Amino acid sequence: MNDQRPARQQHASTNRTAPGGAHPIPTVEWDLAARIGSGLLPAGPDLPAEQIRQTVEGLRQAAAKAEPIIAEATGLSAPPAAEPYVLDRPTLVRWNIDLAAGLLAPYRQRASLVRRLSGAANAVQVAALFAWVGRQVLGQFDPFADPPRLLLGAPNVAEVGQQAQADPAAFRLWVCLHEVTHRYQFGHAPWLADHLYQLLAEVWQEETSLRSWLFGDTRSGLLGMFSPRGQDLLARGIAVMSLLEGHADLMMDRAGQIPGIRAIRARFQHRREASGLNALWQRVSGLDQKYVQYRDGADFCRQVVDRAGLAGLNRAFDAVELLPSSDEIHNPERWLARVC
Repeated sequence: MNDQRPARQQHASTNRTAPGGAHPIPTVEWDLAARIGSGLLPAGPDLPAEQIRQTVEGLRQAAAKAEPIIAEATGLSAPPAAEPYVLDRPTLVRWNIDLAAGLLAPYRQRASLVRRLSGAANAVQVAALFAWVGRQVLGQFDPFADPPRLLLGAPNVAEVGQQAQADPAAFRLWVCLHEVTHRYQFGHAPWLADHLYQLLAEVWQEETSLRSWLFGDTRSGLLGMFSPRGQDLLARGIAVMSLLEGHADLMMDRAGQIPGIRAIRARFQHRREASGLNALWQRVSGLDQKYVQYRDGADFCRQVVDRAGLAGLNRAFDAVELLPSSDEIHNPERWLARVC
């Protein structure tokens, strides 16, 4: 399995310009967080060596098999080639902590001794959060890596597949079809990653309460603390994530390449993983209902395809202004009237 820290696109981290007057984040010792987080959990469940080998190789094969299937199912432009990474849990933790550090890089301040001590304490909280994520992630797509990367969590796929009593090869393909769809979404819309980052940056700039909440103040609901503009920005971000997740779910169904997919989906319904950028949005929003994004986004996509075909739905990936709003996700006819 690959074990390396990701290269980051320059525009996704240190080359970003934070919005004017941006508030700094609480200091986090990110390297310390990565060391602690990756040490909080084992590399994977205790499995026979042959099963581990089959899982790793099977995931690589499933990712390759998913590419032409999703190309045909989505009709989206093919993304640049990039080898998928099959990772163990500690490496997934380190990868995602690096992702968070890159996204928040423009808000860093030179740290005094007091801030460095605070940063060490904050690193423990960050490590605990991402260690939990590292146990949940089956696959994710990181659009901010250079090049953007498909990541597959081999131990989690093996463990969850067993729990779901799914055929191993079918379950691996099921995971890969969803994540490869994300690869095609961001490949067709190269502006999309930057748009998501800007939404996150504007939420951060707008909401001073967000910064304290993320680092320990969870006594009140986050959405209730948001200003009207902050709520609007957050709703826009959630709408985009709903589109991406719902579209990926629909494409898996349209592909029709997985034996027993209904059984897999039924067993997996209450075990939706939080990963990558979506995990960050979930934490930022204070919402522990990622499955709602799948459901609402998939409903939107199905209704649009029923009325305007796949080409109509794909218009959502042509430009920022064609993305559905939060209102349009729940009222697809309004998006259709505006765009198609």
